[in-house]
Amino acid sequence: MSAFFTGQRQGDVFAMTKPKAGENTIAVRALKTGKTVWIPVHFAYGKWIDRAPQSDSVILHAGARALSYKLADGFRTEWQNLMAKEEFKRFHEERIVFHGLRKNAVINLLEVGCTENQVGAICSMSAQMVQDYGREVALRSWAKDAMKLMEARWSEIEPAAFRNKTGT
Repeated sequence: MSAFFTGQRQGDVFAMTKPKAGENTIAVRALKTGKTVWIPVHFAYGKWIDRAPQSDSVILHAGARALSYKLADGFRTEWQNLMAKEEFKRFHEERIVFHGLRKNAVINLLEVGCTENQVGAICSMSAQMVQDYGREVALRSWAKDAMKLMEARWSEIEPAAFRNKTGT
């Protein structure tokens, strides 16, 4: 859920901490850039965060032994073990990988109308990478806009579009 809603890299996801009581933003220190990313918590994501065990700990993603991950390798091992289970068979068959969740986050944000800069701010990504990840979104959006224009001006082109040589 964290990768889906935040678009963070795998290493940044496992380092995320729970927001303090009453706060609805997660601060993530991006490993790649060293910069802090401020991510507002979506209400549906907040429900998942609330399901995390309540304790004095700030751990958001605990490993199998309820400890935070010290290294990305531990997180990856648990991820692979989880994906090997029967209930995640579809993920394996459809080649759904962790990094794909990052791309999904970008696509979802673009599809609801976020600008490239807004998406980049949440996903800790350059505008160029947002464009690359969202190329298909732009094509779909342009196609929808084009068809809306054609529908809006259909009365202007329809008579000529279906006339035969005799004008009928």
